[in-house]
Amino acid sequence: MEQYEQYYRLPQDVVGHDAALLSYWDRMPARAQLRLLESGISVSTLGELKMLAERFCQD
Repeated sequence: MEQYEQYYRLPQDVVGHDAALLSYWDRMPARAQLRLLESGISVSTLGELKMLAERFCQD
């Protein structure tokens, strides 16, 4: 029987440990958070995070 290891990303995997990014993450719509967690995207600036959150909520 094969075993599969499942890896769950954390918000810190997306935005790092920057306090401003983590604070904005907490206010983002859940839909945008989920899309980012499921992707391989890492974000380094608040502007990028806001843009992605807006984009993912429009889809």
